[in-house]
Amino acid sequence: MKGSRLTLVLMGMLTALFVLRVCAQLVQALYPVGWVPEFEAWQSGVLPYPVLLASQFGIIGLMSIVLHRVRNGTIRARPWKYRVCLVFGGAYFAVMAFRWLAGLTFLADQAWFAKSLPAFFHLVLASFILLLGSHIRRRKRNPKIFSYTPRG
Repeated sequence: MKGSRLTLVLMGMLTALFVLRVCAQLVQALYPVGWVPEFEAWQSGVLPYPVLLASQFGIIGLMSIVLHRVRNGTIRARPWKYRVCLVFGGAYFAVMAFRWLAGLTFLADQAWFAKSLPAFFHLVLASFILLLGSHIRRRKRNPKIFSYTPRG
């Protein structure tokens, strides 16, 4: 029970961080403010902003569904699910960690690497996927232990 609750809290925090990222760039697109990094700092430029924004809303929707299912204990614990999450999430995390560190050091002169905010938030998404995989794996091993029951 404690593991499930902690996972839910951590995944909720990662979702909130991603929502703040999406909102910060949207604010900078519509009504720029000085205390938030400029619009261009949030985007690596691979996708046009309207496409990026739509995909981010889709990601937030998926994260919300996953959070709901983790909270209610309705994710079916299948080995292929946690394997996909752990392999994909691990590879995603490794590539984005390399991107972030390379951008801070030896590839700082390359635009895609030099933008640290997008790389950081890719690490947030990769961490969410890794937590999901870990949760499903633990749940597969102990199905009765990892059902979350809200207090109240």
